[in-house]
Amino acid sequence: MAKLKFSEKNGEVYIVCRLIGSEMLNEPEYRYFIDNRIKGWLVPSMQSADKLVFTGAHGVPLIDVLKSGIDKTQYFQIVSNLLNILEIAEKCGFNMQNIVLDPNYIIIDRQTKEIHLFYLPLWYNESTNDGIVNCLRKISTYASYRDRYDYDRVDSFMNFIISKPGFSIYEAKNYIHNEAPELFALPDRSEFSRPASQSAQQVRKPKVLPPVQHSGDTHEFSAHRAERPLTPATQKSEPKVIPSLREERKQGLPDLVKKEIPHTEQRYPTLTRRSTGVTVNIDKPVFRIGKERSRVDFCVTENRTVSRLHATIYTRSGSCFIEDNNSTNKTYINGTPLIPEREIKLKSGDVLKLSNEEFDFTDR
Repeated sequence: MAKLKFSEKNGEVYIVCRLIGSEMLNEPEYRYFIDNRIKGWLVPSMQSADKLVFTGAHGVPLIDVLKSGIDKTQYFQIVSNLLNILEIAEKCGFNMQNIVLDPNYIIIDRQTKEIHLFYLPLWYNESTNDGIVNCLRKISTYASYRDRYDYDRVDSFMNFIISKPGFSIYEAKNYIHNEAPELFALPDRSEFSRPASQSAQQVRKPKVLPPVQHSGDTHEFSAHRAERPLTPATQKSEPKVIPSLREERKQGLPDLVKKEIPHTEQRYPTLTRRSTGVTVNIDKPVFRIGKERSRVDFCVTENRTVSRLHATIYTRSGSCFIEDNNSTNKTYINGTPLIPEREIKLKSGDVLKLSNEEFDFTDR
């Protein structure tokens, strides 16, 4: 996996990527990002045979902003800006696995909340990401929230995302539009509230990205999206389709079909704390465990060695997976310590240990 390092030079972001193993530069993709300066994307520069440098923005790693504390509106603005950039990437036929979706290397302007990503133009790329959903999960988990209300709104959004059988940028953006409509009424996306003296008529509508036209048929990425023509004043040229990727490699997002499911009694996996005998149902797609009551679903009281947000259990396709959230005293399954931020599948009968606190996991 390529080694990444964030730094700054003269106030500008400077990310160094060192290639290792079988990683090789993809020349057409590399030239594409130099010739098409696309908003929201850092520009690569080949410094040596094994060294790429990405520049072209001012800001800090997203993780810094998340940990400094945000509210619901700021969270949804960050996510909305991120989804807008990824939507362009889909339209242009990017290999989504080559996009670095790590909050430590996603760049954000503290004032405007403008996001910058970078793309690894490599053949045989070993630096794959975990996908958009896992990126959103990390953003919501690492963030420190102003109050319980903000946390609950973000938690509901993530439950909505993870409960879906397939991720859709359109559905995620639509959810945000309903949850935080104030973002779409702002005269400037960089602000969180408009001046009281400004009338509603003065508020500019958000820009709508035009569809990308390919030679031949137009490729639709969401059958649900309603296209609205732009006025000549706001019409902008789109970057060309990335040259080394062909039409057959770009697939539209599948339509989600609602199915009638007969009503049956819901049974959930359970977690039992050995020291107290308390048993709880794991009844949410994202189930957090720790000692900070306002942020978790299972609060481990009277144990100072357990971290505030110690571990998370994800339910997906009928199975449960546990992830250690960089806890101070580690998480164990049957005595084996977990690598932080890496999911491990759970099976009925497993004994979980958060620091020195033991739990019995029972599947349905």
